[in-house]
Amino acid sequence: MMLGGVGYQAGLDEVRRERLEAQRQTVARAPGPDVVEQLKGLKALQDDGVLSPDEFRRAKRKVLGG
Repeated sequence: MMLGGVGYQAGLDEVRRERLEAQRQTVARAPGPDVVEQLKGLKALQDDGVLSPDEFRRAKRKVLGG
């Protein structure tokens, strides 16, 4: 015996879609690392002589996602 049928399944699918969308929105609003602060820290390391200009450029590219 089948309970609910196609309409019931469509309702479940809609609930799943709504939950997934809510999760996506939550992730999109989650705070990421503060890029400006990371770049300031890298620049300070370069200014202090810890990083060479080439090392600074590579690290900056990594922070910026490139």
